[in-house]
Amino acid sequence: MALDNDTVQEAMLKVEGFLDSTMMKTVGTISMETLVKAQEDGQLKECIESLELTIISDKEILKAAEETSQQRIIETTDNIFMKEFLGRAAQNRRRAYLLGDTTEQLHTLEDYLSEHYEGIVVSGSYALMECVGDYDTVINEINIAEPDVIFSVISTPEQEYFLKANKEKLNVKIWYGLGNNYASKKGVSEVAGFAKKLIQKSLMHSLMARYHKKEE
Repeated sequence: MALDNDTVQEAMLKVEGFLDSTMMKTVGTISMETLVKAQEDGQLKECIESLELTIISDKEILKAAEETSQQRIIETTDNIFMKEFLGRAAQNRRRAYLLGDTTEQLHTLEDYLSEHYEGIVVSGSYALMECVGDYDTVINEINIAEPDVIFSVISTPEQEYFLKANKEKLNVKIWYGLGNNYASKKGVSEVAGFAKKLIQKSLMHSLMARYHKKEE
């Protein structure tokens, strides 16, 4: 699975282009936990690969990919892309719609934005656990609110499934999956070592497959 490894400056240039597009563009935060789940979930893997921009959130992913740039490691560790994205959204008073699993999640996110990025105008929010039946009601409420961006803290893989099923219905410029650790950077994930082994194992299998094919 190929992930973007852009610098913050490069990623933000892409975001500026997204804002000029007539089609919604998707940005997703990728953690070690997400990669582990994608190893066993082909649909999740497909959803991640379809994102227009992936933001690596764990430096262990960079290490597993043998990325040695100190700039990238610092940007990833300090979550600089998210801070830059939210900072510009606040400066330009972008309208945002919040999506989460629970009402409690949404209150936490709204409090975080209000405290640190008060220029962002929250035009609405919806907890998916409160939705009965299909998601047409959610889609309609989002489109009526006319936000510039959706900030999602829906859990993986439900977030990716929701996005894949409804992307074409959303009249929004950017979808940004913030992940669940947007407010604070924690230490190395408990699954980091396991995930690193999975990544290395996958790379080894790929290399061995190419070798045997060449021998034939």
